[in-house]
Amino acid sequence: MISDLKAETTTLAEALNNFRRLRWDELVARGDWVVDEQRGFEPWEGPAGFRADAFVNPIFRKKGQRPAAAKKSS
Repeated sequence: MISDLKAETTTLAEALNNFRRLRWDELVARGDWVVDEQRGFEPWEGPAGFRADAFVNPIFRKKGQRPAAAKKSS
């Protein structure tokens, strides 16, 4: 049981290295992630376009990734 908790904590810590928490004024978009206490990181499937501080739980985005609306077209 302790080893399961340690493995879960390690997995969450490793995942946090790949994600960054959205700042309060960033808009949530498809492709962002929310942390569920029991299941870990899950893709955000709710509405997009609201500020990250409007949601109860913190919203995360993979490091180095911008929302689709912010990408430049070539």
